[in-house]
Amino acid sequence: MYIIREQYIKLEGVDTIAILADPGCRAGWEKNFPPLLAKVMREHEPCLFIVAGDMALNALDAEYRAIIRHIDAYPGAWAAVPGDHDRPLKVFKKYFGATRKVIDVGPWRFIGINTANRMFLRREREWIDEHIRPNSIIFSHLPPEAEGWTFHSLWPRSSDHFLETVKRHRKKVHSMYFGHIHGYSEREYLGIPMTVTGAVAESLIVKDNAYRGKGFFEMVIFDVKTGRTRLCKMP
Repeated sequence: MYIIREQYIKLEGVDTIAILADPGCRAGWEKNFPPLLAKVMREHEPCLFIVAGDMALNALDAEYRAIIRHIDAYPGAWAAVPGDHDRPLKVFKKYFGATRKVIDVGPWRFIGINTANRMFLRREREWIDEHIRPNSIIFSHLPPEAEGWTFHSLWPRSSDHFLETVKRHRKKVHSMYFGHIHGYSEREYLGIPMTVTGAVAESLIVKDNAYRGKGFFEMVIFDVKTGRTRLCKMP
């Protein structure tokens, strides 16, 4: 296990990436995250894990050490940006480094931004503007206000600013991934796929702009060669 702490890194030899969010943001996460991680490793063997926030419940040192014990059992690199449960960010930065990141893997550029304060601020826009290029994939904890996501998303003004930024760069954005919503849900913006993939510590069905009962646990499996994705699901 290797935790990517740098703001920028280029990785070689990565064939498969797992994209997830919210692995440690609920009490009892150890019932769900470790068996899902074991299943993902057994079936897909990803070399890189991209995490869209909420590595902990209360941003405590012991919580980060506990989740690191589980991820340390397997090979692979981990790159995380913070979520609202990772605030205050001091301990997150101690273990997971920079709060915004750029990871280049083959033809893909993963751009991680910090929306842990539930806002999309100018410095996050500037980070995207500075680092965007063709085949970019944006990952962030809070999703924008897409239909059916407004119950648990960015504040309206921040959502508008985020979508305006994506619109300016729409020809360069391949897809976007978010957490915060504890379930799996797909939307599109200007033809760009947007995925909420927060079904790790807790999983609920996202329907009618609310939670509707229990859902499945999952990680998105990204094929570096083709750019195609599939789900690794656990009941």
